[in-house]
Amino acid sequence: MIDIKNILRQMGVIVGLFAVLVPVAQVRAQEPSRDQFPDDFMWGVASAAYQVEGAWQADDKGESKWDFFTNTIGVTQFTIGEKQTANVTINQYDREQYLKDIQLIKELGINTYRFSIPWSRIIPQGAGEVNPKAIAHYHLLIEDLKEAGIEPLVTLYHFDLPLALLQKGGWLNRESVQWYKNYAKVIFENFGNEVSHFITFNEPYIEFFVADFLMNPTQSQESASVRYATEMDNVHHQLLASAEAIKLYHEMGLNGQIGITFNLSPCLPFDTENQGDVEAVSLQDDLLNRIMLDPVFKGKYPDKALTAIQKYNPDFHPSEQDMQFILDNQPDFLGINFYAPALVKKDDAAPLGVSWMGNNTDAVKMANGPARPEELYNLLIRIKREYGDPEIIITENGASFENGEDKVVDGNVNDTLRTEYLLRHIAAAEKAVEDGVKLKGYCVWSGWDNFEWIFGYSVRFGLIHVDFDTQLRTPKSSYYWYQSFLNKQ
Repeated sequence: MIDIKNILRQMGVIVGLFAVLVPVAQVRAQEPSRDQFPDDFMWGVASAAYQVEGAWQADDKGESKWDFFTNTIGVTQFTIGEKQTANVTINQYDREQYLKDIQLIKELGINTYRFSIPWSRIIPQGAGEVNPKAIAHYHLLIEDLKEAGIEPLVTLYHFDLPLALLQKGGWLNRESVQWYKNYAKVIFENFGNEVSHFITFNEPYIEFFVADFLMNPTQSQESASVRYATEMDNVHHQLLASAEAIKLYHEMGLNGQIGITFNLSPCLPFDTENQGDVEAVSLQDDLLNRIMLDPVFKGKYPDKALTAIQKYNPDFHPSEQDMQFILDNQPDFLGINFYAPALVKKDDAAPLGVSWMGNNTDAVKMANGPARPEELYNLLIRIKREYGDPEIIITENGASFENGEDKVVDGNVNDTLRTEYLLRHIAAAEKAVEDGVKLKGYCVWSGWDNFEWIFGYSVRFGLIHVDFDTQLRTPKSSYYWYQSFLNKQ
């Protein structure tokens, strides 16, 4: 079962899990200009299948890990005090509904929609028989998007492992690499000529070092430190699976690009006067950022992270062949999910002695940490300088605030802090482009309010407000600001 005491004890930590509550810095940025970005820049919004589709048993879909977490375990009752599921969420599997939503984002002015295809729809048991109803559905969705002038940016995997594979050990089982490769082959064979940009995985760090660590789905009786370090096996297998999919994609002669998305946060000391916090920054950066970036772009895990992991997971010794394979099959672009920097504390109670989630010094709290738009710029420049100047797509950037601004009042939603947040972060991206970063796209998280994982419907990130009882959509002030930005000539 879920380690309920651990979840409740760490509630301050997991606020900031998949999308967040951030306070906006006081100085308003100069209004960014679309003209300062390349003509072929990908402007979009993002979603994930589990969070928006609903229809959890429709068209022969198999059960996913998150179907199990919400329906059988009822994970949200331990975080928000109420059992909630994504069985319906915002009903976007239904074509009548998604056509209305496509019209809304067409009117917004975007040219890209990032969404995920759930493995458990395509191959209900994770391996074996392919579901023709699901294949037909996503062909039609892609066709409908393109007819509206919107290109699909497709994520193959966004946390929702088929339950049948979780029961076989999930990502801890090295066979998961082959399971995923087989699934990727089905996707490429069916959609490879219709989709120009794929993403292999979304946020391995969040799936394993945050969600699975806190929920303990394998019911491990080991210490928190051992469980945390064991998650590294999951991460390594996902990086191998990503490399296999990238290799396969290019071997198939497909003409688009394929990348991977990491959540990345520049690490800063929580208290600059506390020597412990200052010294903890380097280790936390290794454990949060470099642990993903270094194997992909340098072919090795960072030394400090590896030492910390191996103290509690002494069998974690990836082979030279594994590391070379990951390096040899680099992504064509790097997807970055950026919400906020990490304010780091030396924390002896944390599994590896450092912590960052839930640390926020801002007066008005945002769900993912402190609002520091300049740290997006710093992150983009760092990646350019330290990781070979890759092409980058900001695959998620957005905010949810604790100030109640997402309420509908007289038919309007005046989300001024979210609007300011987006303005300042797009301005930071603009500056990075001016300074030579190969930034190719930017997606707001999210187009719509939706089911936010362990926080259910209690936090909202959308440009479009959704009444979860009636499915009524109401564009927010942030929608109209983004629309104005995108359409300003």
